[in-house]
Amino acid sequence: MSKQYVILFIVFMFLLVPDAAGSAMDSPYLLNISINSTEDLSFANHNESPIEGNWIKLNGGTPVTLPALNLIFNSVNSSNYTLNGKAINITTSVDNYSDYLIEYPYSSHSIYTNVSDSDEVNLSFFGSSHFADLSIDIYLVNSTIDEVWDIFNDVIDGNTTLIRNLLNDSEERLNYSLNGTGDSSSISFGSQQAGDYIILVLLNSSHTNPNEYSILSATAVQILKYESVVTAPASAKTNNIVPVQIELTGANQNYTYGAILIHKDAYEATLRFEFNGTGKQTNLTIDGADLIEMGELTGINLSSLNTTKLQEIIETVIGPENGTVAFTDNTDSISASFSLTTNDLNTGDYYLLVGAYESGERLVAFDQSIINIYTPSDSSNGGGGGGGGGGTSGEAFENIICTETDRQFVGKDLNVKYNFILECNCVQHIEFTGLTSAGKVAAKVEMLNHTSTTVDKDAPNIVFKNLNVWIGNMGYFSKNNVKDPTITFIVDRSWVSDNDIILNTISFYYHNDYTNTWEKMPTQKIGEDSTSYQFKASLPIRGSLGPMAISGKNLVYVPTSVPTSTPMITPSENILEIISNATNITTWTEIWKTKVPGFQALTAIIALITLYIIRNRRD
Repeated sequence: MSKQYVILFIVFMFLLVPDAAGSAMDSPYLLNISINSTEDLSFANHNESPIEGNWIKLNGGTPVTLPALNLIFNSVNSSNYTLNGKAINITTSVDNYSDYLIEYPYSSHSIYTNVSDSDEVNLSFFGSSHFADLSIDIYLVNSTIDEVWDIFNDVIDGNTTLIRNLLNDSEERLNYSLNGTGDSSSISFGSQQAGDYIILVLLNSSHTNPNEYSILSATAVQILKYESVVTAPASAKTNNIVPVQIELTGANQNYTYGAILIHKDAYEATLRFEFNGTGKQTNLTIDGADLIEMGELTGINLSSLNTTKLQEIIETVIGPENGTVAFTDNTDSISASFSLTTNDLNTGDYYLLVGAYESGERLVAFDQSIINIYTPSDSSNGGGGGGGGGGTSGEAFENIICTETDRQFVGKDLNVKYNFILECNCVQHIEFTGLTSAGKVAAKVEMLNHTSTTVDKDAPNIVFKNLNVWIGNMGYFSKNNVKDPTITFIVDRSWVSDNDIILNTISFYYHNDYTNTWEKMPTQKIGEDSTSYQFKASLPIRGSLGPMAISGKNLVYVPTSVPTSTPMITPSENILEIISNATNITTWTEIWKTKVPGFQALTAIIALITLYIIRNRRD
């Protein structure tokens, strides 16, 4: 299994602690290690803001939805000791042995694939204003597990040899200048081979003393070896079978295949990291169970794990009611099929994570999607609580193509943004400003085959997509709780050209169930690429929303009374604008593919790390 993510997660959680709630960390650096007063390593703080806090944001590739992780950081304020003849001084910018909540600003992380146009590693760096107008060096390192873990321990023990070697042997090093806010965008390492990498951002040596390393940020990068095609239903009944198939493109070795179905509410963990200034006293617990004790991984014997044992572990960790798994033995086939049982599973949305491993414990292909598990006799998808579960749908399940839910924290006067990534979902974002503190609030989008079964008339004009949108529970989406809500969506160029759609007539509609009419919302085009147009529309503030539609008017060709005349175009829109828009219409020749790396991240965090995360059952 992918042990590298176990180590990387632990190391980067320690090195890259973000904003700690309630702290007074005013220093630009979170951690400083001084060795004999001649060598210094400093790790930048991340508390300036959730976004401008020395973060690396990978661009391109395919985003993976990360598990919801609550991290608690507890550390010594300073530590002095002598080890192997070296005087080591460690200082942190946190109060001595106080708990701090750690929040990672991104809900997704990009992964790349070793094929053309999918293997280019691009990123942006959002730095603290403390580093404005300075120069940075950005390293791309092809690192092994042992190197990362040894570096972590050696630095704490006062040895910088390994980190020096790591930087000197990096695949590439780029130099960029930060702007007036400490940021740098459009950073590119170009195409890279399949493998596991680390990106490190360091302050350029022109701004530091000799033998000083100022590490501003780091992140893990994975480039998969193969594309894959995964076939699975968008929904399934309880006490039934979910057929899943994966096929690799261009593969020719022996592989082990796996699939995990895990409830969205179980896609989370609470971690506690304790550090007293020495590697030997480093502890990490997950849901109260030890993972690292006295600086050592506890109880994980990878050599003894087989597919049967791993399946037992994962099902025990997430609970039999929250998921199921299936693995194959090593096979020379480039495809595999699974039959995941939904017996005794809770209803709701599940992540389906499907991947392939090759000898050497490396993930070579991955796919993530959403499956809705439902009970046929119960058409309710709702949840309770003020900020909770995303509204009650009542939509006929056979009319639902796919369902996607995102949960975000809603606070008073806080700008909230929901992100959606599924290929079947044309909605990209939903945004609004919260007027009350509601905690975690769910936004759910249901993409439909036809007009919603909860209404009795179709939306006007030619419909591109029918959908349901639910935010919060019934009655939450009111003028007392939200303001300025918008929805961002894409429309396929192929649909526009195939149906002769007038581009500036594309609009977003919602169904007003009080008047039984479809009402058009203000809609504007905000972008485009080779396959689609991007639009943003206002959302109505009412209840928890409901049936929506995206539609547009087409060109009407009316022959004149003279047979030899050219047909006359007679829409109400300006003819010059129609012609101008029509010249930009192209045929959509490539379907977006969603290959998201949740399987490796999940198996690292759940299958291996959470070998000891057995949820506490409280009476």
